[in-house]
Amino acid sequence: MSIILTYQLDEEDIRHGIPEATILFIFGASGDLTRRKLMPALYHLARESLLPEKFKIIGIGRRIQTTPDFIRHMKHRVIQYCSHKMEARYWMTMANNMESLIADYHEEDTYQMILKKIETIEDSWDEKANCLIYLATNPSHFSVIVSNLSEFKLNLPRGNKWNRLIVEKPFGLNELSAINLNKVIGKYYNENQIYRIDHFLGKEAIQNILIFRLFNIMFQPIWNSKYIDHIQILNSETIGVEGRVEFFEQTGAVRDMIQSHLLQILAFLTIEPPTNLDPENIRDKKVDLLNAIRVYKTNEEIERNCIRGQYEQGVVNSELVKKYRDEIGVPKDSNIETFAVVRLFIDNERWKGMPIYLRTGKRMPKRKTEIFIQFKDTSEEFENRKLNKNSIRLEIQPKGGIEINIGWKPPGIMSDIEPLTLNIDGEAKIKEPKAYERLIADAMRGDSTLFVRMDEILSMWRIVDPIIAYWEKRKADFPNYFAGTKGPRQSKEFIRKDGREWTKI
Repeated sequence: MSIILTYQLDEEDIRHGIPEATILFIFGASGDLTRRKLMPALYHLARESLLPEKFKIIGIGRRIQTTPDFIRHMKHRVIQYCSHKMEARYWMTMANNMESLIADYHEEDTYQMILKKIETIEDSWDEKANCLIYLATNPSHFSVIVSNLSEFKLNLPRGNKWNRLIVEKPFGLNELSAINLNKVIGKYYNENQIYRIDHFLGKEAIQNILIFRLFNIMFQPIWNSKYIDHIQILNSETIGVEGRVEFFEQTGAVRDMIQSHLLQILAFLTIEPPTNLDPENIRDKKVDLLNAIRVYKTNEEIERNCIRGQYEQGVVNSELVKKYRDEIGVPKDSNIETFAVVRLFIDNERWKGMPIYLRTGKRMPKRKTEIFIQFKDTSEEFENRKLNKNSIRLEIQPKGGIEINIGWKPPGIMSDIEPLTLNIDGEAKIKEPKAYERLIADAMRGDSTLFVRMDEILSMWRIVDPIIAYWEKRKADFPNYFAGTKGPRQSKEFIRKDGREWTKI
C-alpha cells in the first residue's frame, strides 16, 4: 500500500533574508567538494533566483585554473552533477560573476589580493559587501587561513555588512584538536560568525525526523526502549575514496561518517522532546542526549561493541574495482577503516538498555542512508498467532520516504496475520532544496539552525575518540571484505549474537 506525501517548498521562506551585495570566497575551489557539491548548489540557487542580485564567487587555490578555464571547468562539473538539465541563462548568471585567484594560503600576498579584490568589487557596486568565506580545504589549512584573514582584517564586518565563516567537517581530528582549532577560530571570529557545516542536516529527510516524532501523537507514547527493540542507522556508499586519499587516510570511516552524520541522525531521533523548535533549544537537547551516550573506556568494551573493515578488490555496479590499498597514494599497509560498525547505548531513562547500531561502509552494494526502527515482539501476548514485528524505515538517501510495517489479516477464513507495508513516498512530488543549497542560503540569511554548535562537536568526539585511538594502536587484518559486498563476515555474526539481523542493503 502506498501513500504519496506531497507538499511544495515555499521558496519565500528561503528567499526571505537573502542579502544584497555578497561575495563568496571559496578556499579550496579546485577540490572535489567544490566541483561535486558547491558549484551545483550555487547553480540551483541561481536557477531559483535565490542568489543576491549583486553576487560574486571567488575561487581560491594553489592549483586552481585561470578564470576562463576555471569557469569552463566548473560548467562541465555543474552539467555532470546538478539535478536539472543546465539552462544557459541561469549558468550565465553565475559565470558572469565568477573569478579565480591562484594563491598559496600561507603567503601574505594572497590576502592582499583578496583585500584588493573586495575593494574593486565594492567600487563597481558603489556599496560595501558582505563576505561569506567557505573553508573547503583540507582541515590542516583552517588555522593558517583564519589567522591570515585576521591579519588583514578580513574577519571583520565592512560598514553595516557582515562577515561569516563556513567551516567544513571534520572539525578537528579528535577532541583535543577540535578544542585547539576552535580556540584559533574563536580568537578571530565571534560565535555568531561561525557556521560549522554538516551537510546531512540540510537534507529534508533529516529535518523531518523531529516532525515525524513530535507532531504525530501515535508515535510519542511508544518512542522508548519499552516498545522499541533496537535501532539501526545505516550509511552505505558504492564509491571508494574518489581522489580524496589524503583526506581519508587522516579520517577513516568513523571520523568521516559516524562522528558527524550518523551521531547527528541518532541525536535527532532520540532527543527528549524540546519545548519549542527554537534552534538553541534543539541544540541543548542534542547535547544532553550526546552526553548520555555510553563512552567505551576499556579495550574489552571496544572489542565487544565495535567492528572495522577495509575493502578488497571486487565488483560494484558490474565494474571491477581495485582494493583500497591499491588506490593511488594509499600505503600498502594502511590501517584505515573503510567500514565500521559501532553499537551504542544511551544511559537515560527513555533508552536504557536498548542498542543502537551505527553502520557505514565504502564500496558497498548500494548507495543508501536510512534509519530502521524495530519494535518488540508481541508474540507472548498472542501465542497462537503467527505475527510479524512492527518496524519503521526512514529513508534519507538516495530518496526520502517512510516505510511502516504492520500486521494485517488477509481476506479469507484463515486467521494468520501477515505483514503489510505502508510506503510514504517522500520524493515523487516534493520540491525541495538539496542539502548544500539550503545550507549556503541559510548562512547568507544568518540562520544557524542547521549548523552544528561547538559543544555538540566535542560531545561527538568524546564518544568516538577511544575507539579511534584503540584502532590506531592495533594493526588489523586488512583487507577483510570484498568490494560490492555488505562488509566483513564478522559484522553479520556480530548482530546475530544479539538475536537480530541487519536491515537489507
